[in-house]
Amino acid sequence: MSKYFCFLFALLLVGCNSEKTSENTDSDAFDFSYTIDTVIVDSKEEIIFLNWDLETSAISLDGKYLYNYDHSNTAIQFIDLENLVFEKSLPIEKEGPNGLGGNRVYHIYAAENDHLILTDSYHVAMIDLDGNKSMNFQYDKFDFKGKKLPETMRITSQESVSHDGSTLITTYGDLEMKNAPSGLAFFELEKRVFSHIPIAIFSELQPYLFRYYLDGNLAGMNQADTYLIMKNDSLIITSSAFNKINFYQFPTESITTKTFQSKLTSNSASSNYPKETHSRQELLEVGKTIENEVDFGPLLFDEENQVYWRFSKEMDRMIEDSIVFKTVLMAFDSNFDHMQEKLLSSDFQLPRKYFIRNGMIYTFLNIDDELAFVRLKPTISYE
Repeated sequence: MSKYFCFLFALLLVGCNSEKTSENTDSDAFDFSYTIDTVIVDSKEEIIFLNWDLETSAISLDGKYLYNYDHSNTAIQFIDLENLVFEKSLPIEKEGPNGLGGNRVYHIYAAENDHLILTDSYHVAMIDLDGNKSMNFQYDKFDFKGKKLPETMRITSQESVSHDGSTLITTYGDLEMKNAPSGLAFFELEKRVFSHIPIAIFSELQPYLFRYYLDGNLAGMNQADTYLIMKNDSLIITSSAFNKINFYQFPTESITTKTFQSKLTSNSASSNYPKETHSRQELLEVGKTIENEVDFGPLLFDEENQVYWRFSKEMDRMIEDSIVFKTVLMAFDSNFDHMQEKLLSSDFQLPRKYFIRNGMIYTFLNIDDELAFVRLKPTISYE
């Protein structure tokens, strides 16, 4: 489910497409076990902002810090992950020479040379770790070189940043928000060059799009999440709705696909809900339906183990009025071949925010308004 819809829900409660398909089978030569522990961050009597469940945060490229945006005080909190301690808070200006230009921050991305990229639905800004702004622009008007989007199109909210921080990648789609994304847009930040390409496979996301109206006015739209990873001359595209991976090859402008069959969850979300809602009650009902369907998370590369990990989550059963979810951890090798999947213990709670550090998967946990991490450490074995 889109993180923007999750937040509202909480408040209310191509080129040429040459497709190849590869079915997965678990590798008998690969297996993994795991251990879990929980650690608490020393807040130094500061209030660490947890209201958004760390949705607006990013891990530094060296894995030493978590940068957490404090929406209450318009600041970035520095969490020392090596020593598990709050280090400092960096105030962020809204106006002036270093002002972001917007009232909110929805994403933080770590870039090279100790810079951060901050975005909301309209604005993009780059700052250093002292808060000095080196770049900013708006999605609806920017002075980058290159062919602009058609007037009927807009930049949408599905974003990613290349590992070196040089390229911001987004999806784009129609202004009226009636259709799934039309393609991909690329902002080369240092060169200030813009380009875009149509991607036909996004049309498969159309059944997962709906628009919601509040008090008779269009309040927004929700769609399946799209995750983007740039790797060499390819773009890796996955979705929260499907158990598959798409690969867009830039040199040939072609797409190949690997699909997988899970033994533990559904392989796609059902999209069995209205495509428009006109009341808060209808919105809540659709939100519950989406929340209970299978949701595939982003691919996370574990450099220490040379494995990609991915969580999936789906409603398992009801116990009286409570929903019990099942959470699955899937492993892929560096060629994106499916190696193994494991059902995690029923008491494992999967948040929206998690990351890899030193061969461990860190997942966010709020313990009595204190920041904690549940750390899942896989141990891989090969026969």
